[in-house]
Amino acid sequence: MAKKVVKKAAKKAPAKKAPAKKAKKAAAPAPKAVKVTATAGKTVTASALLQTVADHLGIKKSEAKAMTEGYLDVVKAYVMKGAKVKIGDIGMIMIRARKARMGRNPQTGEPVKIKASKKLAFRQSAVMKAAVAR
Repeated sequence: MAKKVVKKAAKKAPAKKAPAKKAKKAAAPAPKAVKVTATAGKTVTASALLQTVADHLGIKKSEAKAMTEGYLDVVKAYVMKGAKVKIGDIGMIMIRARKARMGRNPQTGEPVKIKASKKLAFRQSAVMKAAVAR
């Protein structure tokens, strides 16, 4: 009697696909430098900020106002819901809870209980921190 040799089906590896060619993106133009006219230590008004945004983007001041106010409304809504909002390379805005604690009345020195509260907080990004340190 002859023994039959059963051949196991060779496991076939799935066929490898040729790597897809990436579509070439058009090189983005270099960002335009922002022209700032304020001097150090001076407060910049909302009107001056809006004019600078409008000049930088090449749009009307009213369009810049609508965009900026819309952006700020959205950021405010997220922060009020308890989310941390990252603003580009500037940093994050969030609400932090402060615990109740004991303090002292500075005039009399007697202990005073301070209630728990919430506060708006900002944490700068590493990029901004490095830029400020220069």
